[in-house]
Amino acid sequence: MRQGIVRRVAELALRIEPDRSAVLEWILHTPLPALGGQTTFELACNGEGERVIALLNDVLRQPTDAIAQLPQAPMQAMH
Repeated sequence: MRQGIVRRVAELALRIEPDRSAVLEWILHTPLPALGGQTTFELACNGEGERVIALLNDVLRQPTDAIAQLPQAPMQAMH
């Protein structure tokens, strides 16, 4: 894994979510359904960090009236 890809992901993610702790939590622990359910860190370790970069760039290209958010796994329904 290259540290550079994680840094690039973090820089883009911080443009969406300014809370560094939240970004770190997202990188390490949030599965991304759009990318096979792996976390950003797992994807970066497997040489697929560019897929996360593309996903974040798509989020950043949303219309300016939309509120950009880091991609999340859907919340499971409470029983």
